[in-house]
Amino acid sequence: MLHTFEGHSHWVEPLAFSPDGTRVLSGSWDKTARLWDVATGALLRTFEGHSRGVASVAFSPDGARVLSGSDRTIRLWDAATGALLRSFEGHPSLVSSAALSSGGARVLSDSGDDSITLPDMSASERFSVFGVAFSPDGARMLSGGEGTIRLWDAATGALLSTFEKSGRALSVVFSPDGTRVLAGGGKDKAVRLWDAATGTLVRTFKGHSSAVNSVAFSPDGARVLSGSRDMT
Repeated sequence: MLHTFEGHSHWVEPLAFSPDGTRVLSGSWDKTARLWDVATGALLRTFEGHSRGVASVAFSPDGARVLSGSDRTIRLWDAATGALLRSFEGHPSLVSSAALSSGGARVLSDSGDDSITLPDMSASERFSVFGVAFSPDGARMLSGGEGTIRLWDAATGALLSTFEKSGRALSVVFSPDGTRVLAGGGKDKAVRLWDAATGTLVRTFKGHSSAVNSVAFSPDGARVLSGSRDMT
């Protein structure tokens, strides 16, 4: 074990590394998000203001801002000062995941109300989903759902393609180069890798004995991670 990050007063749910790997962001049901130094384990900053537990956290691509999602609200913070930059309202339920586009101008979120919201300066779009992700260039977005993964144009909201036979996709992510899509399944307990351009299923990873809640690529795209309710 390298470090233990201590300070939250309730269970810790979401975690994220900063893009440069020097900081860790954590969210807790103590209604706070906290920023930690990876090298020392020191607490750098506490983000306070949510009225319920923090169920999702994310960094901006440049690491300068952080997102925290809670009951009905997403908050955007300055990572250096802790200042609240903006609040996004609209979900009638807990915000379970959130992401910032590559340019940092857009926020994508999904909620227990089975919808995603793409807040812009003037409008939002909603689709039925379980997980969300931006492509590395911010031009496309993924939504995982019941038996289907959908690829959308982030600028127009147009549906670009659909990945079928995906099972219940609880977590979705793009590869670092944006050419592949990885999804973790619910009922079928599998992880699937897709070609983003053609929608072709490239590979299926099996072995979990319960639903796959989270998936991730290594920075070089050569390896994938999966986390499951089977505790592995």
